[in-house]
Amino acid sequence: MNYTTVNKVLSDKMSGEWGVEPDDDFGVKIIRTANFTNLGIIDFSKIVFRKIEPKKVEQKKLISGDVIIEKSGGSPTQPVGRVVYFENPDNSTYLCNNFTSVLRPNKSIVFPKFLFYVLFYNHLTKKTLRFQNKTTGIINLKLENYLNSKIPLPPLEDQIRIAAVLTRAEKLIAKRKESIKALDEFLKSTFLEMFGDPVRNEKGWERKRIDEIADTRLGKMRDKQFITGKYLKYYLGNSNVRWFSFDFDALEQMDFDKNEQVKFSLQYGDLLICEGGEIGRCAIWKCQKENLYFQKALHRLRVYKETVYQEYLAYVFYLYSIGNGFKNVSNKATIAHLTGEKLKETLVPVPPLPLQTQFATIVEKVESLKSRYAQSLTELENLYGSLSQRAFKGELDLSGVPLG
Repeated sequence: MNYTTVNKVLSDKMSGEWGVEPDDDFGVKIIRTANFTNLGIIDFSKIVFRKIEPKKVEQKKLISGDVIIEKSGGSPTQPVGRVVYFENPDNSTYLCNNFTSVLRPNKSIVFPKFLFYVLFYNHLTKKTLRFQNKTTGIINLKLENYLNSKIPLPPLEDQIRIAAVLTRAEKLIAKRKESIKALDEFLKSTFLEMFGDPVRNEKGWERKRIDEIADTRLGKMRDKQFITGKYLKYYLGNSNVRWFSFDFDALEQMDFDKNEQVKFSLQYGDLLICEGGEIGRCAIWKCQKENLYFQKALHRLRVYKETVYQEYLAYVFYLYSIGNGFKNVSNKATIAHLTGEKLKETLVPVPPLPLQTQFATIVEKVESLKSRYAQSLTELENLYGSLSQRAFKGELDLSGVPLG
């Protein structure tokens, strides 16, 4: 396998532009890091318009095949240096902003999509970490050092074949994600068909307070001296609760004495609800891990099964959250909080239990299918990583892969 540097396969590199607010609705379309996805795809739904000097527009307008790299951004868990591949979706004029740079491949040396996949893989495997420079809280990419780093450079025809293989794997991953998204939409539409919009209570169900249909408890307060080691336990916080699922990355610990282990323990079927941030975000605890507790950022709601099902209630909270259904929540320092009292006072429609049972059964079947899809997605992502690694080491069998 031959190697070169990123610089040597570029015909041009350009910094982005930001300009000023346009005087009217007719500005230049600007791609920002907010348009970057972690899949290397540009989200064109969030494009902004800016006024840029015509001369700079002509000099710096993007062309299909350009690779755009993030120069500033990143986070403790995500290195700066994300890349996206530009393909003009509508023949409009696009530029990128000043937190990014354009890397324009020299097509006589490198196939553009191949270069993108090399740089995308380098970020995916955190090889860009060594080019980070953190100043005043902002993580920057030492771009010149980055551009002088080595990359593999097989013959041009092999580059095209490698790009074709990785594109196919990428499309399979995207299709699997779309399938999972479609199941989420199916559950939402099924709920609305069966029960109507709970915010408007279109079907006129009787409304009840949360404390009439469930037992509620706020998690343990985290004080300054929360770690001593004697009763150290892992706990769930706000960041660990997603919509309808849990993220167990970066779990933290604090002391729960024997009494608190009873008080803040979890049982199968408990609904954990975010108290702050995206209020109402919730997931059902199904004993995914042992010996986990919960802290003050979360409410634990334990439903009275003779009245309501947690699967039904979780979707009520979801639709309340996106439909402004949580009324009169407290507002501390511009951040909304769903206090324990406000949660107890929240009114929700309570349809007949047999109808809720039917919905809970549908949820169980769909979640089972989603679990299989998620496992398949993990396997596809692992395959993508394996194919990338082998391709860039020259170990991938490319025989039989057509050109284009």
